Amino acid sequence: MSQDWLIQLRNPWDLAWQPGIPIIDRVAYRLLDPPFTRLWLGFWLALTQNPAPVHDWNWSEGWANNILTGALPTSDSLFVARLGITLLLPLSLVSIWKLGKDLGGYRSAWIAFALLSSNALVLLHTRRAMAEGPLLAWSTFTLWLLSQPKVNPWLIGLCAGLAFNAKYTTLPLLLLALLVLWFQKPQDNPLRSRLRITAIVLITFILLSLALNPVLWKYPFQTLKEAIAARERLLSAQITDFTNANPLLVATSFPDRIRNLLLQVFFAPPQTSEAANYAEVLETSYQRYLASPIHHALRGLLGGGFLLSLTTLGMFSFPLRQHHTLPSARKPLLVLIGGTLLQSAFILGWLPLTFQRYYIPLIPYFVLWASLGLDSLIEILYRASDQIWRK
Repeated sequence: MSQDWLIQLRNPWDLAWQPGIPIIDRVAYRLLDPPFTRLWLGFWLALTQNPAPVHDWNWSEGWANNILTGALPTSDSLFVARLGITLLLPLSLVSIWKLGKDLGGYRSAWIAFALLSSNALVLLHTRRAMAEGPLLAWSTFTLWLLSQPKVNPWLIGLCAGLAFNAKYTTLPLLLLALLVLWFQKPQDNPLRSRLRITAIVLITFILLSLALNPVLWKYPFQTLKEAIAARERLLSAQITDFTNANPLLVATSFPDRIRNLLLQVFFAPPQTSEAANYAEVLETSYQRYLASPIHHALRGLLGGGFLLSLTTLGMFSFPLRQHHTLPSARKPLLVLIGGTLLQSAFILGWLPLTFQRYYIPLIPYFVLWASLGLDSLIEILYRASDQIWRK
């Protein structure tokens, strides 16, 4: 799919879907998956003159057969692809630091930075040649932009669009952006200003999405209908397959989804794969990765419980600490609360599959709450010790 980068530069109309033509794998992937990651990987492979695989990987075939057909990337290509994704991580870290600073000051900023940079899910999934690295980078950057006193609607539409085109599950960011911009104080006619800002965000978001998705260009409405149908077929097939193979990965009730969310975000070990197609071949690599303590820090009953406790403490204590601040200073907190509610509702209401990487959009919110919780705990201990010394 990384070859789409060169096709889009030379003749993007070749990427468009057309009715009546049999859908091959490449076209199916364009209908199913957002484009940013494959274009980003294609850019880095082209820049370094590394080849893409000759054939797409066939998940129904064995490891050896895929190697024979040329579906396995070369070590250099795989390194470059992973490096390209990892280079987006600093944007996530800087954005989370700035968000922490805006929320609670420098101490909260450095705690948030440390928690995100050592998070087991972040360490695993933002170094893979997949969508989680870009989604985390653009999500955290968009959240920081929204927390600022003055917000540029063009820039918000652009960044929210990049997050969406990295992973469709970040759609709540667009709704959050519209709500934040709608309720901030307009300078001129309130209704006219709000409508203008909403239009700017939506137009920027839509134009960017169209530019990155030439698959829509020839028959946009028919293509959207086909893409939605393809996504529904895939989800239905996944639910059926995993219900038979591993029922624990399918949550059929709302309480089960809440339980699985908490399990995967805080307690479960890093999920190196969802389907164990090639577990025997990759077992040595998995074990070597998990042997490093940093790769599963703050996981399990003890570490995960501690992190969940900090997150809960932050959710309850920090809004109370902000109660007496000026309304203008509460904007970052309102963005954090709104984003947490919208993103959690979307994932709990729409995703029945318990794939760990599906919860990555929630990580910035939980990291910020945990940093604010630890900051509150430090403040409580500091005041308690100060009173003891005074006595």
